Amino acid sequence: MFAPAESMLHDSHGVCAIYLKHDDKLVEMIEEPYEAEEILQKLLADYPNLLGGDRDSRVGKRWLLVQREIGVPAVEGAGGRWSVDHLFLDNDGVPTLVEVKRSTDTRIRREVVGQMLDYAANASSYWALEGIRTAFESRHDDVDQAEHVMLEFLGGDTDAADGFWERVGVNLQARKLRLVFVADEIPSELRRVIEFLNEQMSTTEVLGLEVRQFVERGGTRQTLVPRLIGQTEAARGGKTKGAPSEKWRAAGLKAAATRRHNAVVATIRDAQPPDLADRVICLYEFMRDAGAEASWEGGEHPSVTMWLGKSSDPDQNNPVSVSFYAAGVSINFTSVREHRSATEMTRLVELARQIPGYAQYLVGIEGNNYGMHAGMRPDEVLSSDEALETFERVVREASKPA
Repeated sequence: MFAPAESMLHDSHGVCAIYLKHDDKLVEMIEEPYEAEEILQKLLADYPNLLGGDRDSRVGKRWLLVQREIGVPAVEGAGGRWSVDHLFLDNDGVPTLVEVKRSTDTRIRREVVGQMLDYAANASSYWALEGIRTAFESRHDDVDQAEHVMLEFLGGDTDAADGFWERVGVNLQARKLRLVFVADEIPSELRRVIEFLNEQMSTTEVLGLEVRQFVERGGTRQTLVPRLIGQTEAARGGKTKGAPSEKWRAAGLKAAATRRHNAVVATIRDAQPPDLADRVICLYEFMRDAGAEASWEGGEHPSVTMWLGKSSDPDQNNPVSVSFYAAGVSINFTSVREHRSATEMTRLVELARQIPGYAQYLVGIEGNNYGMHAGMRPDEVLSSDEALETFERVVREASKPA
């Protein structure tokens, strides 16, 4: 049970004594070390808001536990070489890496700093957003429970989840992280290193968190007293000047798009002969360079759907949707039939029939109200450079405003 501290006395090193007012008596709380590191780790997992420490400026900041002992790879696509004690996400989508040590552990003075920097450097390079999301979901009994926890964390906003995960990906790519060293007492040597790193690192926040434990002598009451270390005024100013939000957001979005692009290209090249893979990728890059909007799918076999001709202006909106994945290519008639007039749907089919080898996929499509995604084998519809040129022309013509 946690009880609020009614009276505290401080010295230069932190809390010296705590008294709880209970009825007409003051109950003295005695500081007691944690019997094991696991106890402090579990407290953080069960009560993430301890990470807020004692700072008024952190009112409104919340943390969501992704996973305990989450793996950190040292190579793209590899398993975890290291394991960080906790990964949290705050309500701004900032990944927060937490490493816990008791003050009696000699590694807390030097070794833990290098350890945490290893985690941060490799996590920002090799963690994939899809992996973080999967780790969060796997911690719960099922997807519904994970969605419920996320909904509660987001304050009941059912439409906020996708935007939240997007912010996580942007922060990760921009190396906007938070590193937190947690102990019952932060040694002065580590405190100086934390303050130095926090002042020097422009996008990554580095903090120490003391969580002291006080217990009632001969009783059952327990009080935890968290205190943040490292957020100096110089550090606050450095974060503001060194990492303007628009700048790192733009950089993060660009990096994320590049990473997804590379994953899709690699998937296509692994699945298709070189000449066919080149044509599929050329078609995809043609749409990208023409300004198509991309919708990405992760997982073991990443894919992308490109929307060309999409516009918020109803007079200009006449989209064509084409998906690219390991097995082939598809024009997504079903996806666009609500966004094109009946005349324009007919025109889309007529243009598509001009692609060599494509007519066989269109049999009966009008009678089915275009309710199909016509998946195509690249060796049938992109068998030559001439076929590629025709496909590009069809997409370009079909996406023009009606």
